[in-house]
Amino acid sequence: MNRVTNAINKVQYTIAGAGARATLTAANAVGKAMNTKLGKAMLVVPAAVTACSVTASAADATAQGMIDGIMGILGPGIIGLGTLVAVVGGIQTGVGFKDDNADGKTRGFQTLIGGAIIAAVGALVPSTISLGG
Repeated sequence: MNRVTNAINKVQYTIAGAGARATLTAANAVGKAMNTKLGKAMLVVPAAVTACSVTASAADATAQGMIDGIMGILGPGIIGLGTLVAVVGGIQTGVGFKDDNADGKTRGFQTLIGGAIIAAVGALVPSTISLGG
């Protein structure tokens, strides 16, 4: 039984070593390519195009399906942005109260409410957009 275990371990180590060498070689090739303008374009442009594409199945290849896909991606980001703005507004309000600054309090509350509105729009709009379908 030890011979079988040793053989399996040896194969695993060999495969892991080959994978590590291949990864290192690929990383070095990418590093060398990134030192040239053509290499940057060849690596960055396809990655950017892939990142910007929206996956739609054949059954969902309608305009409404595309809108739903885009809003599914943007919705959580908009909610996160609104939450961040609301937190900044809360901090501004706290600083305004600490300094007993009426203008700081006002700006803080305005920012806090603005962030809440942005987050609400991000939560409500994806479910309400329709092309009449």
